This record gives sequence, C-alpha cells and structure tokens, in this order.
Amino acid sequence: MYQYRDRVSYSEVDKNLNLNYYSLVNYMQDCSCFHSDDVGVGVNYLSTIDLGWFVTSYEIHINRLPKYMERIVISTYPYQVRGMMARRIYTIATEDGELLVYADSLWVLMDLKHLRPARLNDKIVAAYPVDADMPTFDFRRPKLHLQEGGQVVGRFKVGEQHLDTNGHMNNSFYIDVTRRYLPKEDFSEVNVSYKKAALLFDELDIYLVELETGYQIALLKDDEVYTILEYK
Repeated sequence: MYQYRDRVSYSEVDKNLNLNYYSLVNYMQDCSCFHSDDVGVGVNYLSTIDLGWFVTSYEIHINRLPKYMERIVISTYPYQVRGMMARRIYTIATEDGELLVYADSLWVLMDLKHLRPARLNDKIVAAYPVDADMPTFDFRRPKLHLQEGGQVVGRFKVGEQHLDTNGHMNNSFYIDVTRRYLPKEDFSEVNVSYKKAALLFDELDIYLVELETGYQIALLKDDEVYTILEYK
C-alpha cells in the first residue's frame, strides 16, 4: 500500500465546491506516479528503457465527493502484477477514516518504441508486492460498448497542454472533456474504457447517449471509438 495526504484546493472544485471528476482522477494518477517513482520503477526509470504504463479502464465508486478545503488521504494498492499488465485499487478517505471514493483500474505496460505491450521485468514485479491488508470491494469490471440512439453534442481538438509524457492525451482529460456535457456532476459511479490514445491535433466528436440510470459519452474520430465513459 502507498498513500499521500493532500487538501482540496479551489482550482479543483465545481460550482458546488465539490471535487470535480477531472481532479479526482488526477489524485489517483498522481498517487500511482508517486508510488512507482518512490519504489524506483516510475517515470524516471521507465523512460530510460522506453516503457510506459497505459491505463485501459477505471471503475470509480463515489460515496461522497470531498469538498473545498477538506483534507484527504489518497491510497493505492497494486495487485495482479504479472505478464504485461497490473491492477490497482484506489481509495480516497478523510483524515478520520470516512471512505469517500474507491476505484479499480487496469494498466498495460507498453513498449513506446514499437507501440506494443511489453512484459514486466523482475525489477518492476518485485516493486509491487501484494499488501495482505488490501481492502476488498465488489467490483463489476463492466465491458463498455458503444450504445445506439445518441447524438454528437460537440467536438474537441487535442492540444499540447493535454499531452502526457507518452505523447498521448492524458487519461484525466478524457474525463474533463466529457464531464462538461453532463447535466449534473453528482453520480455515484464512473466507468471508463480507453480504446485508443488520442494524439496531438486529433479532433474528436463527443457522442452522448442517455441511459436508464445515467449517461454514456464516447469520444470518436471518423466513427472509431477512442474512449467510452459511463456516468451513473
């Protein structure tokens, strides 16, 4: 297990002073990066051997969004670290232990030179031992598929400010782009399936479908699905 503490800032909240989804995902992503670099197999190490982690899915459950000025503890637990992939559980809690958010994620290690999955070496595997006290949650791991009956509600162009160290649009920006088209931002579950990485100057259509229990938003380019998100 790895954790760090922070305080929700004004730049991270919505009009109701609740942490927005974009910042929520950034907290989880930062926790992963801090953890990996602190144990010696993070960005600083991977960049020297042309490797990088790509997230393929998030399943995020929200009991309550933390509010402006609230002090929080962000934790992550890696597991199933083998082959070419790894999973991580995240929790965000108050300092007195109230569980606010919990999430599961799936990651694949990529060879950045050849843009294909790469096997984890012994150093990477050894850096992520399973925590015997890792919490257990009833994750569904839904398989997201593009739903019919929606409409294109906008278009987004990828700029330099959206790119990560892998040269792709940072995974949190997929959340940031799509949340702006939601009629509200108080859902209890957010599922994300990353299909294809968006690159600099890509122009993506924003496709919205109303579901029985929420909304699906997909980012498409020439009818090819880049990302599917469901807010419920």
